Amino acid sequence: MFNQLTLKKILTSISLGKSQATRYVVAYSGGMDSTALLYALSRIESDIPIIAIHINHGINKDSDIWENHCRENALSYGVKFESFKIDLNYKSNKESEAVLRESRYKIFKNFVIKGDWLLTAHHQSDQTETLMLNLFRGSGISGLAAINTSRKFFLGTLVRPLLEISRTYIKEYAVENDLSWLDDPSNNNNNFDRNYLRNEIIPQLEDRWPSLDKRFTKVTKFAYEAKLSLEELAEIDLENVGTVDCYNIELFKCLSEIRQRNLIRYSLNEMNLPSPPFNQLMEATKIVANYNIDSHPLISWRGAKIRCYRNFLYLLPELSLNNDLKGKKYFPHNDSLPLGANMGQISLHLSQKIGIDPDIAELGLEINFRNGGENICPIDSNYDRKLKRLFQEKKIFPWLRDKIPLLLYDGEVVCVGDLWTAEKFSKENGYIFEWDQRPRLIQP
Repeated sequence: MFNQLTLKKILTSISLGKSQATRYVVAYSGGMDSTALLYALSRIESDIPIIAIHINHGINKDSDIWENHCRENALSYGVKFESFKIDLNYKSNKESEAVLRESRYKIFKNFVIKGDWLLTAHHQSDQTETLMLNLFRGSGISGLAAINTSRKFFLGTLVRPLLEISRTYIKEYAVENDLSWLDDPSNNNNNFDRNYLRNEIIPQLEDRWPSLDKRFTKVTKFAYEAKLSLEELAEIDLENVGTVDCYNIELFKCLSEIRQRNLIRYSLNEMNLPSPPFNQLMEATKIVANYNIDSHPLISWRGAKIRCYRNFLYLLPELSLNNDLKGKKYFPHNDSLPLGANMGQISLHLSQKIGIDPDIAELGLEINFRNGGENICPIDSNYDRKLKRLFQEKKIFPWLRDKIPLLLYDGEVVCVGDLWTAEKFSKENGYIFEWDQRPRLIQP
């Protein structure tokens, strides 16, 4: 069975060994499963705030009506409601489905703060579907483990408290409490693999092998245990070869190829980055085996890269610089300025230290990036230095040298990111250039 008491026990069990949630953020689509989850959660006596977050995909003519329905439901349960719209040129195909999913998770990532639990309403049948899809895709142990009950999610934790609950019990609870939910007609579109499995294949399998969900739940549990064992091995290997995003290649070579691949997968997961296709993972171990210091191999796939540089292997997120910033003026009173995907954001803050002369900064500084030939005379230096030479001496990664923001005044370089400020434009009690969440710039 399922009710709010069951949910409370599940959440209490999940919290063992973890920090208690500071907020519950419920991914609320308005469907039966998420409606039952939100309602049951709202009926638990707790001081933990609940927020329902709804993503309006804008792909159905009734999307705005669905959003209003979700808002009314949430407020009637005494729950705070937030909604966000995804603005995409959507086409009904598998690739666009993946784009929508990535867009949802990007919104969740930006919304979830430290201590939050992001709750989704995945249940036992979702687990079965995911396992089967992963089997057809040729997934490894992580794929066989399918959906995990909880995992780290950027600053918070992603939790699926209904994962071992049958959808039958969830529906009984929704009907008993006279809940109102939405039925998305796209769930009947068998062009999508998950819908095809749910509507056509799984019912036939259930006729032959009853309790399929329970059987597959056992498979995922066994696979999950195996996955944890591999993660423990990866943690041991990581202590010996480097940090989660940077390995000493000579030490990494001492591992077997199987353990090398296991470590790469583990690190990428810890960094919330997608794992590469298996062929590219195999290529990575081959590259490491044949690596020499004069080569700078690169392996890239959607969302991440592997680079080898000067005896180190780096796992990197995909970077995207907002080139529209070039030539724009930035003033100290402006908000923090995002530089692009995984490039962090910049700002100027007045301090009691030596920084950029306030009289200059408050006139506005032009944002630019290196084209080649730029000079700066840094604080405590007696002469102009080429940026190229400074980058080399500082061991700045070559692939980031043209992505480091420069601030200019009247065509002259005032500062080079948070690395150097020009003596000419410096002053006590000046503005300090701050670059939050900047990518790793410097070789160890």
